[in-house]
Amino acid sequence: MKILHLCSAYVLSNLYRELIESLDKLDINQTIYIPIKKKQGYNRRILKNLNNTNFIYSKIFNDIDRLFYNHKINKILDDIKKKIDLNNINVIHAHTLFSMGGIALKLKKEKNIDYIVAVRSTDVNLFFKYIFYLKGIGIQIMKESKKIIFLSPVYRNYVLEKFIPSNLQESIIKKSIVVPNGINPFFLKNKYNRPNFDNKKKINLIYVGSFLKRKNVHFSISVANKLKSLGYKIKLLIIGGGGRDENKIRKLAKKNEDIIEIYNRIEEKEKLLNMYRKSDIFIMPSYNETFGLVYLEAMSQGLPIIYTKGEGIDGYFKDGIVGYSVNPKNVDDIVKKIEMIIHNYNKISKNCYNLVDNFSWDKISKIYQDTYTSIF
Repeated sequence: MKILHLCSAYVLSNLYRELIESLDKLDINQTIYIPIKKKQGYNRRILKNLNNTNFIYSKIFNDIDRLFYNHKINKILDDIKKKIDLNNINVIHAHTLFSMGGIALKLKKEKNIDYIVAVRSTDVNLFFKYIFYLKGIGIQIMKESKKIIFLSPVYRNYVLEKFIPSNLQESIIKKSIVVPNGINPFFLKNKYNRPNFDNKKKINLIYVGSFLKRKNVHFSISVANKLKSLGYKIKLLIIGGGGRDENKIRKLAKKNEDIIEIYNRIEEKEKLLNMYRKSDIFIMPSYNETFGLVYLEAMSQGLPIIYTKGEGIDGYFKDGIVGYSVNPKNVDDIVKKIEMIIHNYNKISKNCYNLVDNFSWDKISKIYQDTYTSIF
């Protein structure tokens, strides 16, 4: 079985590399086609010493091409036909709905190669919401696919309810499967089983990520202040940087330096582990969160998590199992959920430690293998 991956985002995230590596271990023959717009992307995140995988980087489009959807799709399609022997491809895996799924749809029509397609944040929060004239194409791509991959139950339900016509919903549901992103193996190899939590009035919160507006970091600072006013000895560790809200966050941190510790982005995983281990609860009540791997990192260190209702990881666990979903606009709701974690901390922490194993790449790659096999 030979899989053609269409993955323009490969150079942007390690999660694709981790998936490809895990699939290679299963002896799946793979060709990874990576269209890029800048030469700096060549061979970025390339994996060596793989037995069954071939990488093809191609600088084939530019910023202007991105403005003209059909032109870009056709340009990449022509490039694929020149560089890949499509007669040997059994299944196509398009890693985004619109950008890569559009190519998979054309290959299906021209070469009769079946495909699966993933629906990601950009598809939902950009293409479906704002590029209205492409909505029909997105629906057609899903209609012609063999399987549709959603990263979370809440995103699957949202897409079905908001964008799929009622007469197609049943058929789309039947071919839809929820497959999460996997956690970096480092965090599973270094899981932390926490000692019992005793001092319920001393709480260390932690946030790790960018300072984009949608990450809602300023609201987490408000939550920390509310906990302080309730008599808690509170500390909020903020780790990260970048994004339009960076100056705002750093000013707020300085203004509240009695309860806030702020750090630049930490690349060394060992150092990041230490920061997780000196904390008690992970907090990220963000907006438009497709998944949020950082929740899993925190769980691997036994940290209960605060996450947004109807976003990201919500739907994988019932409230109270690994933490709580919250209203990201309601300080009192978040404070209430943090107090609920505190009162059942040891059980929730143990759940985090045990359940994070379900997000290993070994398990997730096996799901993809079974999906490919069912099609081929």
